[in-house]
Order: sequence, then structure tokens, then C-alpha cells
Amino acid sequence: MENYHIIGGDGEEYGPYPAEKIHELINENRLEPDSKIRVEEGLWTTVGDLSEFTPVTNQLNLTPTNPPSIGDTEYPVQPYSSSTDLPRSGPPNNQLAVTGMVLGIASFVLSCCCSQVPLLGVIALPISFLTPIAGLICSIIARSQIKKSNGTQGGEGIAMAGIIISSVYLLLIIVIIALVVAGVVAASQFGRP
Repeated sequence: MENYHIIGGDGEEYGPYPAEKIHELINENRLEPDSKIRVEEGLWTTVGDLSEFTPVTNQLNLTPTNPPSIGDTEYPVQPYSSSTDLPRSGPPNNQLAVTGMVLGIASFVLSCCCSQVPLLGVIALPISFLTPIAGLICSIIARSQIKKSNGTQGGEGIAMAGIIISSVYLLLIIVIIALVVAGVVAASQFGRP
């Protein structure tokens, strides 16, 4: 009986394994038809190229020709797919971009919603003055990192959203402070009605 060596998802070589173990790994979806495998002391090939594993790998790729329908509808049931089957639409998002956008959104939530709750408002209102500053800093740094990454990082739109949201909230804070100061000055100069 032949033993096989495989290349794992981490790029490391594993084995030797008997054919039964290889069949078990295929059935558990831990080996796919394009996974690298070799007979002991043989050349590397793919699982789908070896005739002893072809029937098993072909069974994994079968799709129903006439999928079942639900009740009286003519719409077929959609087969489940694993998340590994979904293609990536681009490079991974920069984490600072996501953090900056979340901080910008959190500043609005903290000031609008949490400031109305008596005890929580005492804590949330001062924090809501700091989160847009942190969000703006994170988003600007993220945008710079994304531009320097030469396409290996995504999330420029997310970073831009963080900059816009944080900037709008900071401008609202400045306007509110200016109105409060103008009201205090006007009250001190003209007296109270």
C-alpha cells in the first residue's frame, strides 16, 4: 500500500499518510482537487490528477441538475457554499481605516443617544469630544498607509468616510461651543430679560 505526502494550507509538508487517510481528508473538505500531493519518493501533483482519488474529488464537485423546490414555488433551493468559495473583491481593509470610521460613528452615537441617559451621559459626553479627534487621526494615518501600500491594502473609502464623519462632528462641536460662548457674552452684556 502506498503512502502519500501532502502540502497543507500553511505550506508545510505532511505525511506519510495511507490512502484511507487521504480519502478521509477529502471527505472532510480538508483536501481539494487542486491540493498538492505526492506518492512517497514521487513527484508533486494535485489530488485531482491521481486516479485513485478522482472518483472522490468528482463527487465533491457535483451540482444537482434539477435542484429541489420549496412548496409550490418554482424557485429552486439555493445550495449552501462555504465562505472559502467566495472570491475576494480586493485587498484586505486597513484596520486603522475601520477604526477611524467606527470612532467617528461612535462620537455621534455617544453624543446623541447616550448623553440623554443621566448617569451614562456624564461619562459619554466627555468621551464624545475625544472620539472624533481619535477617529480623524486614525483615518488620516490609514489613508496615508493605504496610498503607500501600492494596492496591498484596501479601505480608502472607509478611511475617507472616517475623515468626513469625524470632521463633521468636530465642526458641530465648534459651532455649538461658539453659540454657547456668544450666548454667555450676550447675556453678560445685555443682562437677562
